[in-house]
Amino acid sequence: MRAYSGVVIICSLFLSPVTSAARLYRPRAIPFSPAPKQSIAPDNTTPVCLDRSNIPPEELHWLAMPNSPSELATSEDYALLSGKLIQSGAVDARDCPLNGLWPSGYANGCGLEKTRQASLYLQNIYDGDILAAGKSTGVPPVMIKQLIRYESQFWPGQLGLDEFGLGNVTKAGATTALFWNLNLWQSVATLSRTTADMPGHLLAILDSSCATCGPRIDIPKAQRSIAYMAEVLLGYCKQTTQVIYNATRQSPGDVVDYATIWRLTLLNYNAGPQCVFDAVKAGHMYGAKLSWTGIATYLNGFGCIRGVAYADRISAPYYNFGTTP
Repeated sequence: MRAYSGVVIICSLFLSPVTSAARLYRPRAIPFSPAPKQSIAPDNTTPVCLDRSNIPPEELHWLAMPNSPSELATSEDYALLSGKLIQSGAVDARDCPLNGLWPSGYANGCGLEKTRQASLYLQNIYDGDILAAGKSTGVPPVMIKQLIRYESQFWPGQLGLDEFGLGNVTKAGATTALFWNLNLWQSVATLSRTTADMPGHLLAILDSSCATCGPRIDIPKAQRSIAYMAEVLLGYCKQTTQVIYNATRQSPGDVVDYATIWRLTLLNYNAGPQCVFDAVKAGHMYGAKLSWTGIATYLNGFGCIRGVAYADRISAPYYNFGTTP
């Protein structure tokens, strides 16, 4: 685990959600305070995380800003989501073989059929909130939706022992995001009315489990959590820009473009900042911007290679938004 700028860096679709949000990275204890001013002194007027000025047409399928929530609509079968709907009692699948569930808890074919309408509802109910959060924070809304698709299959409760909400955020991941995003820190502090255990409070905001709600999840709370999830991703992007600066001693906007910084952010979110640092350090040449393909060739080790596949899946063509950024 490598320390950057005074802080310890914290660091398939149908079958299961992926491992992310710094699951493998556990930070040492640090005193909690608002996010620090970064040591970057960028030349760019617009930070690279927010600079949408020159998005190439071939990247618009995941970086375009949709005109309406309906453009984010999907119609997929999700075995995890359907399994959760059956287990919560929201959908009755008792007339299906095995009550609609495989022993793993995922829905079988009959279970998928029984939960089809509820699944369509849950995978699209957040679209308006995703688009609003994207416009508010500058985080690409298509990327937000695709990340949720792979992380939680749109189930907004707790998954496993330490993963919470639509983005499967862990306590380590929450710590990273809060440290690097002052706006997120202030929002959580205001809502929780305390600065004690800020990561725990953020996870409570993201976790929409609800024992007394019909489907065992609080859907309005899950919708509100989208804005916080976007801020989490922006925090990771800010951390990624610092890692790029540490690796190159150049303004991040001179090293990578908008598409590449967000792919590197996804790599960071899934596999940790050491993967980002090592690849950027190895591939950097002064006077030339790094491409994602070039960066990925410098990565070794299972975790980093997994992170590349994760970023590639989320940024793969799924939507078609034409030529308007």
